Amino acid sequence: MDFTTTDEQRALADATRGVLSRHGSPAAESGSSAQPPAHDTALWQALVELGIPAMPWSEEDGGVGAGITDLAAAATELGRGRIQAPLAETVLAGTLVARLAPAELRQQVLGAVSEGEALLVPALDEPMRTFDPTPHDVRAEEGADGWQVTGVKAPVRYAPAATHVVLTARTASGTGVFLLTDPGATAERLDLDGASVTLLAEGEAAEEALRDALAVAGALLCAEALGAMEEALRMTTDYLRTRKQFGVPLAAFQALTHRAADMYAQLELARSATLFAAMSAEESPVDVDAVLRARVVVDKAARLIGQEAIQLHGGIGVTAEYPVGHLSARLTMISRTWGSTRSHLATLGSRVAEHRSVDVLG
Repeated sequence: MDFTTTDEQRALADATRGVLSRHGSPAAESGSSAQPPAHDTALWQALVELGIPAMPWSEEDGGVGAGITDLAAAATELGRGRIQAPLAETVLAGTLVARLAPAELRQQVLGAVSEGEALLVPALDEPMRTFDPTPHDVRAEEGADGWQVTGVKAPVRYAPAATHVVLTARTASGTGVFLLTDPGATAERLDLDGASVTLLAEGEAAEEALRDALAVAGALLCAEALGAMEEALRMTTDYLRTRKQFGVPLAAFQALTHRAADMYAQLELARSATLFAAMSAEESPVDVDAVLRARVVVDKAARLIGQEAIQLHGGIGVTAEYPVGHLSARLTMISRTWGSTRSHLATLGSRVAEHRSVDVLG
């Protein structure tokens, strides 16, 4: 695999950075990074005009037909700028629509998303449960008037602004994936009581599509985390060079520079894992395990870099006015989105038995 960034990807990153500088409101200004802000429609429309939400979908469906590696360049800038936007959410839900919906519905929904006329988000989590793509308490039944869903989905990021929601529910065949139009949510929670939905798939087809969509979105989360880690390291090294103690810059103390070097080493490991994950997400079939491995590597790096950035800044690192704490908080949230290091390792471990054994003595 070629890990070299293309001219097009660099240009997209520059364009995204320009849009974010004009329209974006960093988390330090708009509220806590640990909680998603209200949907910034002006920023999202600017990203739409840049073509970012249209990138993953085929031209037939109103998209651009670009790859996840290209989209990851934009996601990295979101992380660097401390900007929260529903990019990974849209890609996760849109990937399910692109894969499972009939052509007419697929073109209608993804075309509207690409034009900025619709906001599509996923609803996979259930309250009081650790994340599990398999639905538990939300159920769907088919009646004379079609499919209806009952239960609670929470948290559902950006639900108040969403025009369409892709959700999971239990059916007689197992897991079902459904499309809900006009959810009418006023909070990041969906209270469903016989809500009418459109079935996209159920059973094995739904479960396989969910695994792939989560992997694609997971690669984008890695890219966003990469941008946040790059910014945290940049701010930390700048601080060590300029902040003086005992009449000399902090960077003159070898113990501190070694800690910064450890941050850099973890960042480069995370960068390689992220690029490999983005490339793996473009494969057919999607290399889910490669993305899970990347999420483990990135989560480990994010924890070290976030904590060390705060520690090396001293007391200012934990103030609400200073960006480092917000970067660390966002990195923590990313590591808990759609799984955790523990769940990713458990999934990878469960597949060890599927690997072909090698007789080293044979």
